[in-house]
Amino acid sequence: ECYSCMFEGCTSLTSAPELPATYLVTDCYLQMFAGCSNLNWIKAMFINGHISGLTGWLNGVSPTGTFVRNKKAGWSAKTVYIPDGWIVIEDEDSL
Repeated sequence: ECYSCMFEGCTSLTSAPELPATYLVTDCYLQMFAGCSNLNWIKAMFINGHISGLTGWLNGVSPTGTFVRNKKAGWSAKTVYIPDGWIVIEDEDSL
């Protein structure tokens, strides 16, 4: 649970710091951005790991936004709880 609840409720956050980890450990991002109602940009490079530990991490963020993911990631937006109104694009620099 290394970053769980780290930014929870931070309404002034519009852009998340880049999340460079490619493998997620158990519950590492649990509730990380919950309640960040103005957050509309995230770049997360995880490819695999404990995806189930992302529960609630984007609850209450902006209804629209951009999520940049590692182009090697095999997961879907629904699997990692990205809001329906967000677009998902691949990072061209990821290996």
